[in-house]
Amino acid sequence: MVLEKCCNFLARAKLLSIVLLLTCISHTIATNNESNFESGNMASSWAIRIPLKDGVSDENLRKMAKKIARETGLSFHGQIGGLRGHFLLVHETFYRENGLNDISELKSVLHRITEQLQRHPEVEWSIRERVRQRYKRSLRFKDQYFPSQWHLNNLQHLGHDINVTTVWEHNITGHGVVVAIVDDGVEWTNPDIFENYSSEGSWDLNSNDPDPTPRADDVGLNHHGTRCAGEIAAVANTYCAVGVAYGAKVAGVRILDGPMTDSLEAMAFNMKDQVNDIYSCSWGPDDNGKTVDGPHQLAQAALAHGVREGRGGLGSIYVVASGNGGNYKDNCNFDGYANSIFTLTIGAVDESGEMPYYAENCASMLATTYSSGQAPLRNIVTTDWRMGSGTGCTNRHTGTSAAAPLAAGMLALALQTRWCLSWRDVQHLIVHSSVKHDVDTLDYTTNGAGFHHSHKYGFGLMDSWRLVNLAKVWTSVPWMTSWSTPIVLVNQYIPTGSNQLIEEYIVQKRNLVELSTLEHVTLTVNIDHKYRGSVLVSLISPAGTESKLATERQQDRSSEGFIDWTFSTVRCWGEQPYGMWQIIIVNSGLDDTCQGYVRNWRLTLYGSSMTPEEIKRRQTLAADAFTGRYLTSNETTPCVQISASEDKSILSERLLT
Repeated sequence: MVLEKCCNFLARAKLLSIVLLLTCISHTIATNNESNFESGNMASSWAIRIPLKDGVSDENLRKMAKKIARETGLSFHGQIGGLRGHFLLVHETFYRENGLNDISELKSVLHRITEQLQRHPEVEWSIRERVRQRYKRSLRFKDQYFPSQWHLNNLQHLGHDINVTTVWEHNITGHGVVVAIVDDGVEWTNPDIFENYSSEGSWDLNSNDPDPTPRADDVGLNHHGTRCAGEIAAVANTYCAVGVAYGAKVAGVRILDGPMTDSLEAMAFNMKDQVNDIYSCSWGPDDNGKTVDGPHQLAQAALAHGVREGRGGLGSIYVVASGNGGNYKDNCNFDGYANSIFTLTIGAVDESGEMPYYAENCASMLATTYSSGQAPLRNIVTTDWRMGSGTGCTNRHTGTSAAAPLAAGMLALALQTRWCLSWRDVQHLIVHSSVKHDVDTLDYTTNGAGFHHSHKYGFGLMDSWRLVNLAKVWTSVPWMTSWSTPIVLVNQYIPTGSNQLIEEYIVQKRNLVELSTLEHVTLTVNIDHKYRGSVLVSLISPAGTESKLATERQQDRSSEGFIDWTFSTVRCWGEQPYGMWQIIIVNSGLDDTCQGYVRNWRLTLYGSSMTPEEIKRRQTLAADAFTGRYLTSNETTPCVQISASEDKSILSERLLT
């Protein structure tokens, strides 16, 4: 008991000494006129301290402060925070620029009040406050055309941007991530690119040398890659523009300025795949509404190799543009790069959030982001080459070519946040974090797992803030598994008129091992037709979600039909795979004399062992992450990388083979 009293006495004594020390410090600050701090303009407000005497209640202290305010002609504004005995007194001119007509008279009044408070017998100390300059800690860029980069920070149409500035304020700029621009070259000596250029990840496949500088052609078309590079990682300096991930590195893989072959594409997709993390590809087959083409044998194998071996086994991330064939009613499911399960297909909306005239519909589209539209809507402002007639800066970057690099830049931000995201984790993040925006909401279908998807917009508009917040706490998804039907022989003509050829297949739950929920679904068909553009193909999942795979294309008068052509859809994402699948094939009526003949088809389901309950749990996690609390608190789920040897899946060796 004696020891306890002694300890309590010492504790009270120590606390008293701290209070006395703070009082002395406060008095010193008041009397020394804050000489250790930067001075500011004098305010017409005073902070006072009333002595704390034994037995004086808080209410009595407030009464004393109010009395002092009346005596000095001031307003009582209450206690200062939680500081007992400290009060704020304010003159009537505090909130007005001109309190009295005569400035000299005002100065005299305020000076007299200061002296009154200093002499007041019930005031221990007082200090007339200064107006301090405090700035919002938003980033300020000196780049000449940053104010015109509406896609980064839209002040004219609020909310119609990629929502990235708050991410930058948390020092997330893509640092440590390398994005390869697979294109016509990158003018890496450009002041907007030079500091962020990765020579280690670069190569010129057209000239077979390490310098991807574009060729100065006669018509000035080889600026494309430099513009895309600027969108992603233009340096924050004083030159032109700012990149989405201005702390990331960009590499150039020059391939589009010469003869294109299957082997060159394959080399590009695997170029420096332990240096480059993301490959941005704003190109593809002709968007003329009559082409059916994609990666061939070597390029397909390279994509599969990239997601399996690239980035230390986490998988290279391939971002592709969905295409600009909207004027020709083109559909990106006729583009084998855009409908590959290994790529992230990105479409475009204009500044108003609407589908622009050039954009394509697609069941395999993952998401959209901003790009150009019809005047007066603005184009994308970005770095440009300085060769030919180029000035180093442009406001004429357009199309889905401009949308895909923005997505690649946003993914660089996510990878800085969490380096161990796999190529499939990134796809899941986009599915969960993209925004079903208000324009054309009727175009969205809610699938059996609760995800919204549109043939126009994919899972919605990508949002940097949501993407990065969710990336911080995302846990890796299970290994991918797949299951295919046998090749189903049909050998039937497509009915004429409005009649449909309907194929049905029941997938039994007992046949699926470690495939509980879906990601991609593909349908490979062999169909003869004299007018290919009139063939319509739809796929309906057991949950009732319809995917329009082949749509009418009047320009496509090819008589080749579809030879082992694979369509794909992401619209069934998260749904359970078993039950009745329906394939509906119709003649659109472009040419009633061409009936068409279906030879065979094969359905392949891709997914994982993730259960519907786990999908719901991740949807709940996403909603929680979008509050911003994980980014604000700097909370991140630790990275735990699982090697292939630790994988317990009996199907792991079948992964992507």
